[in-house]
Formats: sequence, structure tokens, C-alpha cells
Amino acid sequence: MNPVLGLDHCIIAVEDLEGARQDYEKLGFTCAPLGNHQNRATANHCLMFPETYLELLGVNEPDNPDGGLRDKLAARGEGLHRLALGTPDADAVKAQVEALGVRTDGPNDLARPSKEPEGMVKFRNLFLEPDDLGGMPVFMCGHKTPELMRNERLLTHKNGANRFAGITGIAADPMATALELAKLFGKASITETAYGVEIDSGRGFIRLATDSSIGEAHASLATHPAVERPIWHVLTIGVDDREATAAYLASAGINAERIGDVVRVKPADARGLNLEFIA
Repeated sequence: MNPVLGLDHCIIAVEDLEGARQDYEKLGFTCAPLGNHQNRATANHCLMFPETYLELLGVNEPDNPDGGLRDKLAARGEGLHRLALGTPDADAVKAQVEALGVRTDGPNDLARPSKEPEGMVKFRNLFLEPDDLGGMPVFMCGHKTPELMRNERLLTHKNGANRFAGITGIAADPMATALELAKLFGKASITETAYGVEIDSGRGFIRLATDSSIGEAHASLATHPAVERPIWHVLTIGVDDREATAAYLASAGINAERIGDVVRVKPADARGLNLEFIA
């Protein structure tokens, strides 16, 4: 069994869930109703695509454990928090992942009620030791109730978004970090580039650049403020028609930039996130 199905979703940490929902709906995303994680401090609004999604994650019940979210927000602010890779069965692949030299925690159960569709959404998550993956925060998500994640309304976005296309991180040594991540994807997934490395996850890309080369990976993009490295830095969303996306953003009052073959939204409009759209 292949332990990794590719990109599944990414967690965008936010201070204010309702404010984040409003911001992302202004950007043209359809947000699922609030989902409170059972026995956790956290809740989310998910932005669904056919195979992948984005998760706006914040604290909603502060007396419960939050899995370190508040500490991350205090240290790094809002923005990309953690990457989730898909797995067909978190329990079945635990030993396989550990045999690849990656320590694990779990699998752990997570659940949240869903209003649309109605039901209890359930997951089994296998957390991976960042030190065994070049320092990158990654976990494996096993969906137990995928039929409760999506409906036609949730899959329709005014900005034309249709997939979580890729994610870019900043690392001191992109190749060394990629070789650690390749424990999950295989060395054949790595392509060396002018800016660093690109990994084919099987469903979307993972790019790794340095502070000095990030502007080559994503034209004219500045480096992240001085926080601990490595760090996830850019989220790339796929659309069918980039010009239609740019037109929608302009109509919504979003001052997006057209740079080469991407449309880029400024972090101030996306809760601290560098967000790009590609066709």
C-alpha cells in the first residue's frame, strides 16, 4: 500500500474564525459551515475541492486542548500552519511510515459535526515527527467519512478555484530537506530546479526554496519575516481560467497582482497567507 496519496489539505491558522471566513468568502471561496472539533479547542471552516481542500483553523472553545495552535499563532502569526497528506488508512500505514525512518504519533481520532452535509465527520490522523522530515510540519490524514465532506454547493467557488495545486516552503538547504521528505514520496519524485527543489507528491507539488531564491520560485515574492525556519510560505490554488479569477477578485475589491502566469493575492487580504492562483 502506498502510504501517501498526495496533497490532501493544508491548515491555515487564524486568530478570528469568523473574520477569516468573511475574508475568504470575499476572495471568492465558498466556506463550509463552522465545524467544532469534539473535545478540542479548535474549529474550522473548510474550503472544498473535489480531491483536496483548505482548512481555516482557529480556537473556538479555549478551555479544551488546542494541539499547539495558540503557541504557533503567537510565534508565527496567521498563515500556513501544517500540511496534510492523504492516506488510505492511517492505521495500516503507520508501520510502513516508521519503516521509512519517520517517527509517528497516533493515529488519533478527530471528529466534528457537519451541517452540510448532515452527519459526523471523522478522521484518523497520523502525526509525523518534523525532525525526521527536514523540520517540515506534516501529518497524514485518513478520512473515515469522505461522503460527508462535500456537496455541489461547497465545490463551487466564485473565484473559479478547483484544487489545492501545491505548497512552497523555505528551508536553509532545499535539497537536504527534500531528501528527508522523499522518505514518503521516493527519490524519483524530486526534481532539482534553479531555485531549489520541486517534489511531485502524486497529487500536487511541494516546492522548497531558500530565503534568497524564493523570488525565483515565485516571481518577485519577498521572503517571510524573521521567524524560525523551515516554514511553509506560499499556497498555490488551481483554476480553469486565470483571467476570470483576476476579474472576479477585482470586482470584489481585491488588489491582486498578475505576475507571469499567476494571480497573486497579498497576505493582508488572505490572513497572512501568500496565495497564488494558476491555471
